[in-house]
Amino acid sequence: MQFPRLIIIVAAIVMLVGCSDAPVVTVTNRSPFTLSNVVVSGSGFSVGIDSIAKGREHRFTVHPKADSGVRLAFDAGNQHVDSGEHGYIEAGGGYRVSATVATNLSISFSSDLGSY
Repeated sequence: MQFPRLIIIVAAIVMLVGCSDAPVVTVTNRSPFTLSNVVVSGSGFSVGIDSIAKGREHRFTVHPKADSGVRLAFDAGNQHVDSGEHGYIEAGGGYRVSATVATNLSISFSSDLGSY
């Protein structure tokens, strides 16, 4: 009767992995352009997004290897924009980072602990 115990153990592990407090990054585009070639990066992670339409947002989890800032780079119109490193997240603990692209293509960041 070891088989049912194994199933319970595997199910518990799967549930715990699914309940991760991995950091969540949200990129909001308030500019008049579609953002293309979007890259969000930090310590041990880099996420590429094909595009984010004007007025839309894209939310995703990241898995930094250590304490990290967040860098946002993208193309809009005929410009390439690179924020440099901003914000702060840790590998766990429920960190949330929001990056908002304004109408003039400036980028503001906010970081907090909490849930969305």
